Amino acid sequence: MKNSENNKKKLIVLTGTTCTGKSLTALNLHDLIPSVIISADSMLVYRYFNIGTAKPTKKTLSKTKHHLVDIVDPDDEFDAWKFMELSRAVIDESNLNNFIVVGGTQLYIKSLIEGLTFDISKNVDVRRSILSDLESYGTVYMYSKLKEVDPEGAAMISSNDKQRIVRYLEINSITGQRVSQVFKMKSNQKIQNVDYIKVGLSIDRESVNTMINKRVDQMITDGLVEEVVELKRRYNTNIRPFNSIGYKEISLYLNSEMSLEQAVELIKIRTRQFAKRQRTWLRKDKEVKWFNQVEDLINFCTNYAFS
Repeated sequence: MKNSENNKKKLIVLTGTTCTGKSLTALNLHDLIPSVIISADSMLVYRYFNIGTAKPTKKTLSKTKHHLVDIVDPDDEFDAWKFMELSRAVIDESNLNNFIVVGGTQLYIKSLIEGLTFDISKNVDVRRSILSDLESYGTVYMYSKLKEVDPEGAAMISSNDKQRIVRYLEINSITGQRVSQVFKMKSNQKIQNVDYIKVGLSIDRESVNTMINKRVDQMITDGLVEEVVELKRRYNTNIRPFNSIGYKEISLYLNSEMSLEQAVELIKIRTRQFAKRQRTWLRKDKEVKWFNQVEDLINFCTNYAFS
């Protein structure tokens, strides 16, 4: 825990892998602490992509404001730089002193606290070349290429996240540096006058995998297929949200490229792989304090908030 001063606002960063109960824990903390909830999830920013992203229900969102949820249309661009700017604005403009930052997008959390070193402008020629390679060789090949030049950067993202694969390769080509190196550089944009703690629930891998399987099955029951049908009617499937886990596989099913059973199993497999990558990242973050019991985590956070 960082040593706080009375004039500093406080962040409770609630992190962890997917399917570890972060959202519910954040709501429980919010009931106990006068606070603002900020979502740090790269998919929840998009409107209309609801079931496959495990977005809080409309009832929950109407009862408890979640900042940075449903803020851009699916065909709009959104990145860590924009998240940093918007999340810091929420903190600066609020009259409250406690903020619960909840989500599993570690790059967003890192940008909020540490800042981004610089905004690397896109290079049209470099990007065109990378996109040409992507079209010729496919996502699997390009992800393997990223793993060769920047294994740590590759571990930060999904293996089918075309937008970030292209962007990370672009940054590497422009700067000659790995994305992971760029984010480790000294930054003058570290958040000011804010104290923070990072906490998470330590849940064994088998239990997480079981919860992943149950969540995916529930998504299908809740109407994920129907949601994707409607989204495909309204938007081009080349946009980034369609490349996320759940939407990509159901799109393949709707295109008659696989059965529904195969699509569901593939969603489960890729979500488990995603959780594994999240664990790899989180193991390196020595600031996270892990708890085996949610009650202990909540007590720790409330003591911090009211100290």
